[in-house]
Amino acid sequence: MEWLYKCQTPIEASPQARQPMDTTVNTQFGKQAFDQAEKLFKDARVPENVQVLAQQSVAASKELYAKTAAAAQDGAKAMTEIADTAWGSTKMLNEKFVQNLTANAEAAFSAAQAMSAAKSLPEIAKLQSEFVQKFAAQATEQTKEFFDLSTRATQHLLEKAQAATKSFKPTL
Repeated sequence: MEWLYKCQTPIEASPQARQPMDTTVNTQFGKQAFDQAEKLFKDARVPENVQVLAQQSVAASKELYAKTAAAAQDGAKAMTEIADTAWGSTKMLNEKFVQNLTANAEAAFSAAQAMSAAKSLPEIAKLQSEFVQKFAAQATEQTKEFFDLSTRATQHLLEKAQAATKSFKPTL
């Protein structure tokens, strides 16, 4: 008789068997809650003062964004101009340095060639003395010219930077 009792005992439902029913109940509950919320908010109105405040806030935020974006674009343009000026100055100074280096090397080779063709030691000493004097004068002139170019380039760069900072307007 025990076997009969065991056969009549209800079979416990496994979690897999309950799942479809749980999902159906959850879906129905969610739909009912959504329908009720929709009915509740369908006729709800936003108070006029809240709507005006929201519109003013959006307008102020948009204006702030526009000013900030314009300032960022102006700043990027100014930085590009300053960088271009600095690069141009650097390039000019480098070219001048290479010109001076080339002129000095050519002068040294010319002096060496002249000394190698000299017939006596006094002539070599004279050529060497002339070269040293000429080279010293040329080096002094090159240094002065390079310093002047460097000073003008720096001044030009500073003027660009000052003009850029003066063109910035307070955005806030």
